[in-house]
Amino acid sequence: MGLRVGFYLTLFAVLVQGQRISERKCEEYRKLTIKTTAIIPLVVNPNPLKVTSFNCSKTVDLIVGGEVAKKNEFPHQALLGWISPDDPEEYKFECGGSLISERYVLTAAHCFKRGNPDIVRLGEHNIDDDSDNQVDFEIESIERHPEYKFRASYHDIALIKLKENVRFSKVIRPACLWTGQNINVSALIATGFGSMETAGSGSNLLRKVVLQFIDRQICKRQFTGRQFKAGIIDEQLCIGSETSGKDTCQGDSGGPIQTILEPKGCTYHIIAVTSLGPLSCGNSPALYTKVSGYIDWIEGIVWKDE
Repeated sequence: MGLRVGFYLTLFAVLVQGQRISERKCEEYRKLTIKTTAIIPLVVNPNPLKVTSFNCSKTVDLIVGGEVAKKNEFPHQALLGWISPDDPEEYKFECGGSLISERYVLTAAHCFKRGNPDIVRLGEHNIDDDSDNQVDFEIESIERHPEYKFRASYHDIALIKLKENVRFSKVIRPACLWTGQNINVSALIATGFGSMETAGSGSNLLRKVVLQFIDRQICKRQFTGRQFKAGIIDEQLCIGSETSGKDTCQGDSGGPIQTILEPKGCTYHIIAVTSLGPLSCGNSPALYTKVSGYIDWIEGIVWKDE
């Protein structure tokens, strides 16, 4: 295990040279998940050996048709909360997001159609359990992509700037951004607190589901009309499940589609943002905003001073 982790650390160190800012930040975030242990060999005059390992909740090899995520399995998962009209002490969580730096959360622009959220919650696993070490952050500003329009369904991506820096921990930690145009992964993981069935209420527990890329022609036939005058563009991904009944649903909007690259690793790469699905959740693929199509825009806001 130690040798394998050491190999990936060396590989990433070699690749860091010449990387763009989001990739360099990814390496910083990865280091937060590495634990180094000194082992003393049972020999005369031993020199301690340093062994590295990942220090996080292990993912399970693998939301509608999904399963409950492990606690701290997705420490970048965010919830957007609006003050409840029935109780000013309570929040309604209607969208998700992903922590990607000390101050910024990545989400979907359409989440703000009915007004801006009041808080961003991080570290949540069970909304009904106040012992999750969750933290609520006030919002300083919101940046929708400049080409996004509420009446259309393109460029559905936004950034939320928090009023204060996030203190990283095992419970709250940022994810990396997928920067390459090619996405050669076998499985995509969606997470969220959204409905578990069409027209159902949201889940109190963070759930996960494994999805796959679906033929774009299927989405082109499914998503038509005035919202899609240009058809399905390159910055949109058609994603669903080959097994009926698995999907994101209402309340999952803005949340991440992610993958993990390293065996037994801890750091997720955000590939897409949950954008638009069919009226009947779980029966057809949905559209997701491709993060790598907006890397320049994201970096220009999140790390503009670096």
